[in-house]
Amino acid sequence: MIVTEDILHIHSYYSPNDLYDKIINGLNKLGKDVSKVTLDDLQPVDEFHIRGDAATKELIELAEFAPHMHILDVGCGIGGSTRRLSYETGCRVTGIDLSNEYIDTAERLTQLLNMQEQVTFHACSALELPFADNAFDGVWSIQMNMNIADKPTWLKEIHRVLKPGGRAVLYEVCGSTNTPLYFPVPWAQDGSMSFLVPPASFRDAMTSAGFDIEVWNDKTDLARKAFANAKEPEGEPDLPVLGVYLLVGNDIQTKAYNLRRNLEEERVSLIETVAVKPDSGTAGVRG
Repeated sequence: MIVTEDILHIHSYYSPNDLYDKIINGLNKLGKDVSKVTLDDLQPVDEFHIRGDAATKELIELAEFAPHMHILDVGCGIGGSTRRLSYETGCRVTGIDLSNEYIDTAERLTQLLNMQEQVTFHACSALELPFADNAFDGVWSIQMNMNIADKPTWLKEIHRVLKPGGRAVLYEVCGSTNTPLYFPVPWAQDGSMSFLVPPASFRDAMTSAGFDIEVWNDKTDLARKAFANAKEPEGEPDLPVLGVYLLVGNDIQTKAYNLRRNLEEERVSLIETVAVKPDSGTAGVRG
């Protein structure tokens, strides 16, 4: 694996200690029977992206993945959306993430749900996917480009492992009209690990990697509504028993408030897209 300073920084940010045990402790405090835990029980902690499971379900409908397919989830975190995608569609899903702690937790939660036959995980870099060319029927990636400086290599790797005619479904935070960002935000403690580009530049990077753009939807307004009530915290944070703060720290309320400001002041935007790897290998643009 190519290890750079920014990769080390990002790996450290997404490496909480004893994450699985903390999640189990939270479930116990909520009175959940761990032997009968469900996807919905885990949703408060394992859907770490804007609009959570509501967005995941919209993306599943948009993706049109079928039961016979094998899908790659790039940047799977602890596997919430990976498992939801498999559960809702019947497809087989392989998730990858840079964080060993996330992958260990993803595997153990998947075993808890008895989904390990359909859902598997690997710790690796999205810039060096350990898979053969044309290996997957589809690709799924939710809000990870923000931590990737080398977007061309990431997108070319996704394109490489996708079968011709396959669809890549991406749901991504991009830059916007104004800079700089307010930090910290959910994906970064500071600017050393945040690499946003405007939507037009991100789209250009996708087409340069060889994709045809089939769907391009601006979801920024929905993101603003989702964070409209995020307030600047005062004093000690009032955190739920189970929440995404377990993944990225107790300052999650400050991060949510800063994301609200970044959205309202047009410093960040949110897009969802479906991109197709052409059968001919020649990229174009549709839609």
